[in-house]
Amino acid sequence: MANRAYSTPIHTWAFHLFCTSLPALIAPALIALALCGMATPDPVVAGHAALKLEAVR
Repeated sequence: MANRAYSTPIHTWAFHLFCTSLPALIAPALIALALCGMATPDPVVAGHAALKLEAVR
């Protein structure tokens, strides 16, 4: 058994916890955003390109 098994500094422990849990929380949100973006119709294919162009002007 190690002499100093519980001597990890708190900032190292917090950084490790942050780096492992943050991607697990962000990844589903990014996947949902990508799926939502893929579900929206393309204005050129849908025939609404003229309406989108007028909205920009």
